Amino acid sequence: MKILLVDDSAATLEIISRGLARFRYRKLLIKKAQSAKEALKIIGAWQPDIVLTDWHMPDISGLALVKAIKQKRLDITMAMVTTVDDQAQIKLALDYGAEFVLSKPFADDDLHNKIMPLVIAAEENNKTRQIHTLHKGIPLPQVGQLEKLMNKHIDSELRLYQIMKMEYDADNLPCMMVAYEDPSSQKVRAIGVFDVYAICVLAASAGQLSDQAGYQAVHQQQITDDILSACHSALNSTSYAFLDSITRRSLRVKTLQLVSKPFPKLKRLYKTADNMRIDLCCQRPNMAQGKILLVGLLG
Repeated sequence: MKILLVDDSAATLEIISRGLARFRYRKLLIKKAQSAKEALKIIGAWQPDIVLTDWHMPDISGLALVKAIKQKRLDITMAMVTTVDDQAQIKLALDYGAEFVLSKPFADDDLHNKIMPLVIAAEENNKTRQIHTLHKGIPLPQVGQLEKLMNKHIDSELRLYQIMKMEYDADNLPCMMVAYEDPSSQKVRAIGVFDVYAICVLAASAGQLSDQAGYQAVHQQQITDDILSACHSALNSTSYAFLDSITRRSLRVKTLQLVSKPFPKLKRLYKTADNMRIDLCCQRPNMAQGKILLVGLLG
C-alpha cells in the first residue's frame, strides 16, 4: 500500500512517516513531497493509493490538490492532516473529496484509526468474482474448489477472491515462489508467487504464526523456516486442485523458496497472458489481504 505525504514542513512529514511505520495491519510504503507541485510529479510516476496532504502550503493549497486529483478522476484516495480545525472548513474539504481531515496535533492511534478504513477499502475494491476463460491445456484450479480445499485442510475462515491483473512491483519483495510438478513426468506445470501477506495468511491459518512473528515477517522481512514449512504443508495438502485436464493427474509441490531480490523470470511471470494465469487474494479475519499469482505452463 503506497502512501504519499505532502507537507511543506519536513518535521511534520517525519512525524507522520514515523507514525505510519508503526501501523501493524500492513507495512505502508511512504514517499514525501514538500509542495503540491512536487506531489503531482510523484503521483504521475509512482501512482500512490492514498495521499495525505497538509492544507496551507506556499504554492498550491492542499484543498486545491484534493480538488485537482478528484477532477482528474485518478484512482487515489485523498485525505488531509492539518492544523485547520474549523468545522465549516473541514466540511468544505470533505465536500471536495477528502475522506477525512485529521487536525494536528494527533496521536499515532488517531492516525491509524483514520487510515485503517482506507487501507481496507482499497483492498476490497480490488476484489472481483469475474472468471476468466483459461487455456484448456494448463492445470490451474477453479478458485471456488481451491477455497473449499483450503477450508477443509487448512482453515475454515480462509477466503480466496480473484482480483484484477497484477503488475510486477519490486516493492512486493520478498515473496515466495512455489513450483507445482506433474508427479509422473516431474515436469513443472504451474508456478505460484505469494507476497509476504499471503505467506503470513497461510502460516497463520496453519496455526504456525504468532502476532509477533507476523509483525516481524511484514515489517522486518524476517520470514523463518518454520513459517515457510507451514506454507509448504498447507499448499501441499491442497495441490491436488491443480489438475491436468488431459492426463487427469493432479500436481504436487516440487519446490518452495523465498525470493528476496528481483530477477528476470519473476518479472516475466507478471507479463503472462490472461488465459494462462489467475490473480488472487487470500484473507482471514484481522489480517491484511495477501496477493497470489498462479501461472500455468503448457505440457
